Amino acid sequence: MEFFGALPESPKQECLRLVRASNVYVGIFGMRYGFVDASSGKSLTQLEYEEAQAIRLPSLVYLMDEDLHLLPPKHVEAGESALKLLDFKKTLKKNHVVNFFSSPEDLTAKVTQDLVKLLGAIERTPNAQVLSQIAVNSVLRHPLTEPRYNFLKGKIDRIFTPPPPDAILREALELIIGGDKMAAAFVLSRGTPMGMDEAVDGLMAIEKMLNGILENSSKANSKDV
Repeated sequence: MEFFGALPESPKQECLRLVRASNVYVGIFGMRYGFVDASSGKSLTQLEYEEAQAIRLPSLVYLMDEDLHLLPPKHVEAGESALKLLDFKKTLKKNHVVNFFSSPEDLTAKVTQDLVKLLGAIERTPNAQVLSQIAVNSVLRHPLTEPRYNFLKGKIDRIFTPPPPDAILREALELIIGGDKMAAAFVLSRGTPMGMDEAVDGLMAIEKMLNGILENSSKANSKDV
């Protein structure tokens, strides 16, 4: 964060934007939980991780070996943050095959080796590449107010089973309303278990529903005139 400089966005928004613009997530976790976001009660580090999982970024996770990599007490979390860090690490170990590091040199060697293998696998499988940055860079995204999003969400409740997370669905709706159908499909296919074909079919149904709303609105306006 100290390298961000002056930006109009909040640190949280900038952190999440950088995650969405990435091809790979590398999480390195020591003995500090990090700066806590007041609205969620979670650290920015944990929010970055959760954002990476929401958009299904290929993830590499490294935990400091607490027995071999000893730190001064001032660098070790205490109190409520220590408990949150402990729970977070349990989640990491449950969701990933984590790697432990004992020194900066050990970490460097492991990250380098793992990244080379991962990027090679991604290159050999183009469909596995993360394409969410297309949506981030799109200039056609149309922001939705909360009432309008909730209205549309209710209209398309049965199109996707199970329904996508709110953050993913909102982004896809804003993109398709803005006219960027391809980016909307990528967002759905990368942020949920559904495949690209299912995402495209669902978006076609959403577009048909949106056209119906516009037609009804146009007819209502004509009657008023």
